[in-house]
Amino acid sequence: MKMFISIVCFAIISWATAPAQDGVKVAPENYKVLLENAHVRVVEFTLKPGQKSPMVSRPNRVIYAITPAIGKLTGSDGKTIAMDRKAGEAWWRDAESLAVENTGKAEIRTVIVELKQ
Repeated sequence: MKMFISIVCFAIISWATAPAQDGVKVAPENYKVLLENAHVRVVEFTLKPGQKSPMVSRPNRVIYAITPAIGKLTGSDGKTIAMDRKAGEAWWRDAESLAVENTGKAEIRTVIVELKQ
């Protein structure tokens, strides 16, 4: 019985501390690779109103909003920040792990250019 409890505790701790993963692999309904080469990966990201993406790991990147992007970003530390970007706006984000929630009334569509170096 002690062995079983130890295994369960180890599994829970391992799951809770698992690193964020690649969005393309864990949420293909939200992330679509448009181009990939040795220098960049270009990804289209979509998120329906009320939908939340899983926690994913993202490298340094440029993001371009195709549609308005109204939502909430939650970092791996649990802190949240509001996102309110206009269509046509571009911005830079350093590497991080985060989840995105669409708090707006329309689908979010962005193009993300991830740097590989």
